[in-house]
Amino acid sequence: MKPELKLADVGEDKAISTLIDTLGDSFDEGLLDRLDDAAALRLEGITIIKVDGTSERASKYPWMGLDDLTYRVLAGSALDIIAKGGRPQYTLISLGVPKERTLEDVRLIGTGIREFAQRYGVKVLGGDFNASEEPLGVWIDVTMLGEARKPIRMRGVQAGDKVYVTSCLGRSAIPALMHYLSIGGEIPNNVKEWLRRPEIPLSFLQHVEGVKVATDVSDGLRSVSRFLKLNSVSLTLSEELPICSDVVEFAEEIGIEVENVLRFMGEEYAVIYVCSRGGECGDGLLLGHLTDGSVGKVLLNGKELLGGWDNFRGFLP
Repeated sequence: MKPELKLADVGEDKAISTLIDTLGDSFDEGLLDRLDDAAALRLEGITIIKVDGTSERASKYPWMGLDDLTYRVLAGSALDIIAKGGRPQYTLISLGVPKERTLEDVRLIGTGIREFAQRYGVKVLGGDFNASEEPLGVWIDVTMLGEARKPIRMRGVQAGDKVYVTSCLGRSAIPALMHYLSIGGEIPNNVKEWLRRPEIPLSFLQHVEGVKVATDVSDGLRSVSRFLKLNSVSLTLSEELPICSDVVEFAEEIGIEVENVLRFMGEEYAVIYVCSRGGECGDGLLLGHLTDGSVGKVLLNGKELLGGWDNFRGFLP
């Protein structure tokens, strides 16, 4: 079997056509043509737009493939649209791939994009293809567009309001705390699978009319703290925390306290939100309630809980 040709041998046009062929029906020409340098759409109503990105070096665990990387970046961008009350519909993608990589790497990149697009009904309009440099590896920037009936803001809550989350929390923390706390052992396979192909909470959109404010949980506790500061309140966490049962089991096995799981959360692919008084907010899990004083703080058993991800500082102490 002949080895795959490197991108430096086949050139940009071949790489682009390979990517588009891999996308299949998920690629949408819109109102222009397949290889145009822009996309054209007729949009109605309120359009929510999000740009997100990362690199292979920053975000791909050794046990992940390039398809997992691209899938996760799309999921994170789509989550931001959902948290603002929008349904993800279209995406444009800017890619950087080292010229020493092969067409098979391009196919893997396209596979992750296609699988996400097919699962959530998102159309790929095109984007840009660039040469990257090692050791950065592959990088990907995603622009996501979605349509909303009612955009959801991040301000407008008060003390006494209850805070909910669309799903259990903590799976993103497992590889992080194992690395930063130098804990040995294997990441459970079900957690690896969730990290490779996270599910985004589209069902949240069924109840947006009853939601007062909402935000994603893309930076763990830092996302929560940012939301609290904007509203000049603090959050007292519930006694029965919505931590995933498999995470609780794993934490007990390796002797990690729940507060450390919360500290090392990163991209959780969940939305936290507050219902309007008397509003219908679906089947979210209770995270806690808002209180006056100690602005921006997350409190667990009366003690401030610090943590969360910062792109320049890493996990916060």
